[in-house]
Formats: sequence, structure tokens, C-alpha cells
Amino acid sequence: MVEQRTPPASPRTLVGVAGEWVGARGPTAAEILAGLVRFPALVWRWRDLVRAELGRDLRARFHGTVLGPAWPLLQPLLFFAVWGFLFTRLFAFRMPDLPASQGAALGVYMFLGATLWTGIAEGLSRATTSIVDQGHLVRRQAFPAELLPLSAVLSGLVQTGFGVLAFAALALLTPVWIAPGAALAWIPLIALLQVLLTLGLGLFLAALHVSLRDTRNAVGILLTVAMLATPVFWVPSAEVLPSLAAWLPWVELNPLHHLLQAWRLALMSGEPAFGFTGTIASSLARLAPWAVACFALGYASFLAARRGFADEV
Repeated sequence: MVEQRTPPASPRTLVGVAGEWVGARGPTAAEILAGLVRFPALVWRWRDLVRAELGRDLRARFHGTVLGPAWPLLQPLLFFAVWGFLFTRLFAFRMPDLPASQGAALGVYMFLGATLWTGIAEGLSRATTSIVDQGHLVRRQAFPAELLPLSAVLSGLVQTGFGVLAFAALALLTPVWIAPGAALAWIPLIALLQVLLTLGLGLFLAALHVSLRDTRNAVGILLTVAMLATPVFWVPSAEVLPSLAAWLPWVELNPLHHLLQAWRLALMSGEPAFGFTGTIASSLARLAPWAVACFALGYASFLAARRGFADEV
């Protein structure tokens, strides 16, 4: 009697439940491209997992707290108070020639900048450590590890949403600022591009952090530098900061500037006009290539490094 043996599985046939390639060798360029194309379907297939991870992250933030969901507003308000004092009191920083109805322009501009930046920074920071922090899930071969950075990024977007909703409510119910109008229709596209940009960076950083644990500390430093280089607490206008005129072309190359500018234009009704370097459409046109490229390169690097995660975490 001849014993029948089952032939060993080819590395190409080792496919996990997530539909992604796993095996001993690195993925080919074609497999990485296929992974990029399949990503929306992967998210949809595992949407319950994404929802559960997002809910777990939000509950962990608010569990045992007195103020609960109000906490995401406190950090932007603190930033606003400190930086507002520095710029408006110590440095006598003002937006020139504003009508009385726009007297709160600088405060609104800085509050939105701090709120938006906090959500971006939180999402990137949590995405960086997401694989290492949840190594028990990653060690399951079929687990779609790329959804952990996605949940972190979406958590940051939800945090942004708290501040955006609070501002929109204040603008609609009080005379603090011009009530937002039709420009709010741009918000879904702005949010999508923000997710693509930060998810691409988060995937790359998460993969890097698995093998280089200094990444978390480096990200904290780089985010501080990026915050100072991006118009979060300053206005990219030669009318407001005359010495900035020579640097404005460099500011225009910063995708984070266009992300924040698109949000502010949608929420601030485009006023004061001199505080912005373009329109929502022009900002999104500059942001979109960065967002798509960051996502593609970040996800490709994640897939290339993924086979070693289980051993490293």
C-alpha cells in the first residue's frame, strides 16, 4: 500500500482569513498592489471589528472620568489659552483691520487649529504604537493587523469631530462667529483625505515601531516640529506676519497646512479672507496627491514588513 502524502503548501497559498498574503517570503509588487486595491473591501468585511476597536478605544479614554467626552475639548482649550496669551498679550499679535463682527477671528482661528491638530497628533501617536500594544492580536496569523492603525486614526478623527461640533454649535447659537454655511458640504471629503494621509503615515510608523521602539519618542518630537512649521497658532499671511512673505512658498508645500486650511475655510466661512492662501477646492487639490501617495506608500511598507510582526511583538 502506497502512503499518500499531502504536498506542502506553497508560500503563495498561505492566505489568512483577512484575505491578505502571509508567508515566509516578502510579498511581490503585484501582491502589494492587490492589497492596496482590496483595502476598502477588507475594511468593509471587518467593519464590525473596526467599530469594536474604535468603541474600545473611546471607552478606554472616558472610563472612570467625570467629564467624559468633554475631555477632548480641554487640550485644545488649554493650547488656546496659553498660545493666545503669548501671542495676543505678550507679543501683541493681531489680525489687522477687522470689522467689529470678526473681533474673535484670532481666537477662533487658533482654537480650530489646536482642535484639529490635537486629533491628528493623537491619531498618529496611537497608530504608531497600535501593533506593539496589541501584539496578542497580531500574533494570530489571520488577524488583519492593518486595521489597528486604522482604528487609532479614526479615534483621532472622532476627537476632532467633538471640537468641530462644539464650534459649529457655538457659531449657530451665539454671535461668537459667522454661522457655517454651504461650505460644510466639503467636510466628508476633507475627513476622507485626512484619514488617508494620517493612515498612510500611521501604517508606516506602526511597522517601523515594531522593529525600532525609539519610533514612539521620535514621533513625539517630529509632531512638535510639524506643529510649529504648520499654521496651527500662526496665520500664513504677509499682512499679519510681514516677515513670513519670503517663506510662504514653502508653507504652500506643506500638506498639513492645506488640511487645516480646508477645515478652517469650511467652518469659518472663509473669513477673514486675508488669513487664507486659497480656496477649499485649491487646498484639497494640493492635499489629495499627498494623501493618496502617503496611503499607498505607507500601506505598501506595512505589507512588506508584516510577515515579521508576530516574531517581534
